[in-house]
Amino acid sequence: MAYSLIDTHCHLDIIQEQGQDIAESLQKSALAGVKKIVQIGIDLPSSLKAREIADNFSTEDLGIHYTVGCHPTETHEFPNADQILKFAEEQLDHPRFTGIGEIGMDLYHDASTKKLQREIFSKFLDFSAKHQLPVVIHSRDAFEETYEVLSEYKGKAFGVIHCFTYDYEAGKKFVDLGYYVSFSGIVAFKNATDIHEAAKKLPLQSLLIETDSPFLAPPPHRGKRNDSSNMPYILERMFSLREETNAVVTEQLYSNSEKFINRKAYHA
Repeated sequence: MAYSLIDTHCHLDIIQEQGQDIAESLQKSALAGVKKIVQIGIDLPSSLKAREIADNFSTEDLGIHYTVGCHPTETHEFPNADQILKFAEEQLDHPRFTGIGEIGMDLYHDASTKKLQREIFSKFLDFSAKHQLPVVIHSRDAFEETYEVLSEYKGKAFGVIHCFTYDYEAGKKFVDLGYYVSFSGIVAFKNATDIHEAAKKLPLQSLLIETDSPFLAPPPHRGKRNDSSNMPYILERMFSLREETNAVVTEQLYSNSEKFINRKAYHA
């Protein structure tokens, strides 16, 4: 069956670094029904590259949008935060610029930088709130910390919790703050029961899907390099978890993704 899909989180620059041709990856993805991709920035170099990829690889069949961000594990980039935000400000009128991210909190890799992570997180949220740009939130082993910061911006900042890995109750709290929750290939992993419950029970109008490629390939390609052509496997896992018809799930997820790309919150 042919689908219409939007991959809301992809790292084509890393795919290229790993030896895969971007044009080849995009061709495969277009054949799989992917219409749009959001290329994510994690630091200044990748944010510059994201703009370059969007400008050079978008076609009539597959449009590439992009974000500008500072990933919480890229602590060496924190001194460049002002420079990254200056670049973001220069993108405000670009038709393919979606928003700010990845930003957030990650205590899995290095909890000792928590205070500094929070300062940078807030700095980027201030910018996104000022310009009404969606944010792409990375949150790993840091639900309480992430939720606490985002609560301070309730009604001011909005966006998506990308690659959601918490449980339904955590997801509901994020949704209540006005955030989309996005599911990656992990939703298709057999033992990801908490994530399955969240994908099943959270309001469909608040959900997105993504590959986070080249990471987290869904079965049957788990453990291999991921790309946007695997989006149908993620969508089909959502079919099996939701009570709505497949057509409704497909259409709503696409509509949600369009709203996100166009800088609108799910409740707007």
